[in-house]
Amino acid sequence: MRAFLVRLPSGTRYWTVVDECFEVVGPPDSFLLEMRLARGRAETTTKAYAEGVSLSLRWCLRTGRDWKTTARDMGLFIPWLRWTGGDTGQTIVVPGPGSNPVRSDARINKILTAVRLLLLHAVANKQAPAWVLEQIYEIGGTCDLPLEARGEGGGLRHRLMSISANAVFNAPAATMS
Repeated sequence: MRAFLVRLPSGTRYWTVVDECFEVVGPPDSFLLEMRLARGRAETTTKAYAEGVSLSLRWCLRTGRDWKTTARDMGLFIPWLRWTGGDTGQTIVVPGPGSNPVRSDARINKILTAVRLLLLHAVANKQAPAWVLEQIYEIGGTCDLPLEARGEGGGLRHRLMSISANAVFNAPAATMS
């Protein structure tokens, strides 16, 4: 899987995801095409999304997961992103002391955003089960938010779950007694 530039007859360009045989991967393509044409995102945005989605699909292939239900395994996807390089065919990752991560936390979080948006699009278009949204969003109160962010109604809201590269790897170490 890899990102690939498409030029439409109108001259508009967007990025999509193709497989090893250079065949367009359907659901990610419809997501990326909608982002570019219907939602007015920039070509570079579709490139970033296509690169992130292609990494996710590659991870799914290598680990035997279904891309439609990977939301529950996002925490496992993060170490793979952190320590696995480009399309080198490497399947075993053994980071040792002093190893430098392949991708920064900021880059990993951008990839996770693209994958979450793909999953949201897939659920909205009935290409993925509705319960996937429960893995991406949580119901939470607004009392922990700043006053400006609470809104007028108060109460419970759907909020993006806090799965990020920072949350997984920068958690405080447990103390041993």
